[in-house]
Amino acid sequence: MANPDVFPLGDVVLQSGATLWQAKLAYKTYGVLNAARDNAILIPTFYAAHHTDVEAMMAAGRAIDPEKHFVIVPNMFGNGLSSSPSNTPPPIDRAAFPRVTLYDNVVCQHRLVTEHLGITHLRQVAGFSMGAQQAFQ
Repeated sequence: MANPDVFPLGDVVLQSGATLWQAKLAYKTYGVLNAARDNAILIPTFYAAHHTDVEAMMAAGRAIDPEKHFVIVPNMFGNGLSSSPSNTPPPIDRAAFPRVTLYDNVVCQHRLVTEHLGITHLRQVAGFSMGAQQAFQ
């Protein structure tokens, strides 16, 4: 599995009002961001998936082509790469991990795109299953 990059989010207040301490969002990019910064596409992962699981959605000559686009694939909270019950320190690890919603994922992905990567507009957002639900948000 290609090692993801990690965007440290700090303490994130979730939609439920709980705080996810020292939250981190793992992500992988494919392709190159052009000078105009207008070729970015976001593909959120689906439930229990990693960034490598959505690589089939992109290829040369397809609608999502890493040779033309800068593809950003953020890993959902709870998938084991981003903040998850298995990798978050006590006291909010395992069963005490706070409830994270699709909205929480989307808000933090927006921060990744705008704050960390400096992109103000996405050409496209696409996903499969729970990734599609995030795209709809």
